[in-house]
This record gives sequence, C-alpha cells and structure tokens, in this order.
Amino acid sequence: MSGKDRSAKKRGQLLSDALRAVRGIRKAKTQDLAQALGLSVRGYQNFESGGGHLNIDHVLNFGAAIDCDPFGVLASVQIGRPEFAAYVAQNKAMIAWLVALQEFVESTGDAISLLETSTLLSAYRTMFKDLSAQALAAKADTDAWLAQNAVRLDLPKPPDDETS
Repeated sequence: MSGKDRSAKKRGQLLSDALRAVRGIRKAKTQDLAQALGLSVRGYQNFESGGGHLNIDHVLNFGAAIDCDPFGVLASVQIGRPEFAAYVAQNKAMIAWLVALQEFVESTGDAISLLETSTLLSAYRTMFKDLSAQALAAKADTDAWLAQNAVRLDLPKPPDDETS
C-alpha cells in the first residue's frame, strides 16, 4: 500500500469517527440521513464508514441534515481529532471562525500577504489560549453548580476528579 493510499485510508477512518461522533450525540438514524443526503442507505453507510473519496458536498449536506458544523467535521479530519466534530456540533465554532476569517479578508485584502507566519501563529495561539481559559472556566462553573445542586435529587456525589 502506497503512502497516498495509507493517508486516504487514515482520512477515511477519521471522517468515519467524526460522523459517528456527531450522529451519536444527535441520535440520528442512518435511513433519515441517507434520505437527506440523497443517497441509498448503502451509499450513506459507505460515506459514514469513510469509504471512497472525501466528498465535501456530502459533508456539507450532512451538516445541514443533522444540524451540526460541517466545517468542524472537516477540520476534525485534518487535525486528527474526530471528537472535535462533536465538540463543535452545537456551537458551530468553525462556521463562526470562517465568518470571522471572511470579514478579516474583506477588511484587509492583499495586505494579509505582508503578515509573517510567526505573527499569525502568535495571534492564533493567543486567541486559542484565551478561548481555552474561557471554556475551562465555564466547565468548572458548571461542574461546581452541579456538584452543589445534585444533592437536591439525592444523587450520589461523583468521585473527585484527581486529574484536574
């Protein structure tokens, strides 16, 4: 098997994992998605299993049919983290990022080419560090609220998470 074939197979598996992760949280049925994408059930199963070439139209239609971020699905394949597709299914983070990118291109134009890669990387890292802090703070607030209020339902307390 050539390196190109291995790469395509790996991408296919990542796509499959991403699609299944999103379908799992959306509780969507294969036959409903096949119909929404204009595919036979067998054709949809081949798409979801990562068979064939990556079809961007299928991914975009999947996003519309299941109400998820299709660019999150594509990005998850590229970064090798299929769970990212599920993380951004609801908040449509990649759609928002692309809209902001489009605004940046419209306002900056060809001057973008004058930016050094290191400048862009620094800006992206700063942005993601800030977003990470906000997301982790929101998770901590939610976890603390649940821990404090779950006793109202006589639920057992979860074990302390020793990894945080």
